Amino acid sequence: MELDVKDRKLLNRLQIELPLVSHPWRLIAEELELRQEEVLHKLERLKNEGYIRRIGGVFNPARLGYKGCLYAMRVEEARYYQAAAVVNSFKGVTHNYRRDGWLNMWFTLTARTAAEREAILEPIREAAGRPKLYEFPAEQVFKLKVFLNMEETTESSASASGKARPESLSIPMEHQELESTDWQLIRELQGDLPLVPEPYSDIARRSCLGLKELFRRLQALQASGALKRIGAVLRHREAGFTANGLFASVLPEERIPQAGQRLAGYAEVSHCYKRRAHPDWPYNLYAMIHGPNEVFVRRIAEHFAQQEGISEFDILFSTEELKKTSFSI
Repeated sequence: MELDVKDRKLLNRLQIELPLVSHPWRLIAEELELRQEEVLHKLERLKNEGYIRRIGGVFNPARLGYKGCLYAMRVEEARYYQAAAVVNSFKGVTHNYRRDGWLNMWFTLTARTAAEREAILEPIREAAGRPKLYEFPAEQVFKLKVFLNMEETTESSASASGKARPESLSIPMEHQELESTDWQLIRELQGDLPLVPEPYSDIARRSCLGLKELFRRLQALQASGALKRIGAVLRHREAGFTANGLFASVLPEERIPQAGQRLAGYAEVSHCYKRRAHPDWPYNLYAMIHGPNEVFVRRIAEHFAQQEGISEFDILFSTEELKKTSFSI
C-alpha cells in the first residue's frame, strides 16, 4: 500500500523516540492530531507491510562493554553463501552485506573480549577459504544516527542542493558499569515493544519495578549514552531508500577531522567514521549514504568529493542484505 501523509509523519516521529510515559502512543497521537487507536492500527499495518523492522531500544554497545568492528573479505563465488551462513550464525554479527567491488562481503562484529572475537573470526576465515580478512576499526566517530526522512522529497534534501547540515555529535565510548536490574531492562527492550496502550507496564512488572522507577532507570541509561533511544527501526528498501552506498575516500590525516564533520552533516549520511587504512586498501574516511537510487547516492558522494578536493574515492553499493539485525546481549 502507498504511504499517506499521516503514515509518513508517524514513521518520522517514531524514528526520533518513543516518550517515556505510561501512555506513549496517546501522547504521539495528540502531537500528530490523531487518535491513539488510529496510531496503533497504523503501526500494526506498517509492521505487517514491512516498513518497520522493530520498535524497541537502540543501544550503544561500547557503553555496555562491547567493542564493534567492520570487516571485509573477498570470497569466491563457489563458497560465498556457505561462508555467509557461517558469518550470519554468530549472534555478535549484526550486519552482513554483499557489496560490489573487490571486497564483496562486509560484516560487523561486536564482542566483549579479543578471545571471544577471535573464536568467531577463525571459523569465518575457514568457511571463506582463508582469504585476507580486512579489519576496519573505527578510529574516530563523526556520526552514528540512522534517520530515514519519510516526508522530505529528494529535491528538497539538504545535500541535493549542495548544503550539508551541521551535525553535533557526542557518543560516549567508555564502558559503564550497570546494575543487574539495568541489564534486565536492556534485555527487555532489545525485542519489540507490544502495540498496546501501555507498552511499558509488562516490562515494569517482569522487572519487579514500578513505572516511576522504570522510567527513572531508562532516563539514566539514556543520559549515560548506553540507551540511545527507544523508537522505530525502518527497513531501508521498503521505506524507499533502495540504494545504500558505502562511500570510502582517502584524505591526509590532518584533514580528516574537519572533513568528517562536514560529511556527517549530510542528511543522507547515517554513519560516518575515520577507519584504519591498509597498504592495499588506503581508504580512511567512510560514510553510509542512503537514497532512492544509485544516481542520487553518487551525486551526494561526488558533490562532497568535489567540495573537499578528494580525488581518490569509491562507492560500494549494497547489492544483497545477507543479515541485518539489532545489537543484543
